[in-house]
Amino acid sequence: MALDFILRDVIHRITVKFFPASLPKAKKPYNLRAVYQPELDIHGIASKAEMYNITTSPKVIEEGMTAGMELIYYLAADGYKINTPVFRLKVGTPGEYDGYETYLPEGLYPYGQIILSSKMREYLKKTVKLQFDGIEYNEGFISSIFDKQSDTTDTYITPGGIFILNGTGLKITADNKHAEDTGLYYESVKDGSRIKENKNNIAQNNPGSITALCGQNLSHGEYHIVIRTQATVGSSNKFLKNVREVKSDFTVNI
Repeated sequence: MALDFILRDVIHRITVKFFPASLPKAKKPYNLRAVYQPELDIHGIASKAEMYNITTSPKVIEEGMTAGMELIYYLAADGYKINTPVFRLKVGTPGEYDGYETYLPEGLYPYGQIILSSKMREYLKKTVKLQFDGIEYNEGFISSIFDKQSDTTDTYITPGGIFILNGTGLKITADNKHAEDTGLYYESVKDGSRIKENKNNIAQNNPGSITALCGQNLSHGEYHIVIRTQATVGSSNKFLKNVREVKSDFTVNI
């Protein structure tokens, strides 16, 4: 049975700010990013049903979404392509091969590919209005993480492989007093613990991008990437009194 949305007469508003452009070849000095976006889990999503005049009880929505997402979880892992009103999901496979292999090279794993549905893209186009709220003078940010081994962005980092962070204010540097408190860290979503990457594994260390080799001592799991540095956002040659921290607002699997 096909699922369908009942599209309601709603105009959505998202607050956006200008952020300093992070890529070296950017044509203009600023990018536009949405801000003030609280994170919702399935329970939080269900609790908002009344706001949009959805009459199904939040409890039923939560139970249905939980069961549906769990079913999608297993079906996608079994190789099915999943089409929903919001997204399309399928499993991708990384790497290059000669054609006689019988297993993936060490350190490579299947990964998920999610693409917004055409219906969702059209809904965003018609109903979402942006409220411009000036320039964000932030403490730096990580805009993307590209894993060279699996050729994926903001999804996966291969242990023993090379990855590239893009953003603003990323260069890792400090005076002698703060040197041990700075570096590149992997923060576990599961328990909040952090593992510091060996500084010798950082090949390029620039304000707009960092290229690093992911160490082999990480347990498989979901992580935030954290940069700790004493440099100011505006100049990597100027030091702050204390170490500042830049943390990815998204997670990657390792």
